[in-house]
Amino acid sequence: MNKRSNNEQSLEILAARFEYASAAVLTIGDMLATISAGITLRLLEEASSTSSSSKTTESNLFPFEVEQMQRQMDDLIGEMRHLKRMMQL
Repeated sequence: MNKRSNNEQSLEILAARFEYASAAVLTIGDMLATISAGITLRLLEEASSTSSSSKTTESNLFPFEVEQMQRQMDDLIGEMRHLKRMMQL
C-alpha cells in the first residue's frame, strides 16, 4: 500500500510540474504578444504622424525601448531554460 501511495504522490508531483510549466508557457506567450502589439502600435503611430519616412524600423523606436525589449526577451529565454531543466528532473 505504501508503494501505491508513493506512486500516486509521484504522479501528483508530475502533474503539478506540467501544470506549472503550461502556465509559465502561456504567460510567456502573453508577454510576447504584448511586446509585439506594443511595437506594432508604436510603429503605426509613427507612420501615421509622418507621411514619408526613410528611417529603419529599429530607429523608429527609442534606444531604451529596444534595450528594454531585449532584456525582456532574455528574461523569457531564461525562464524557458529553467522550465526545461525542471521538467527533466
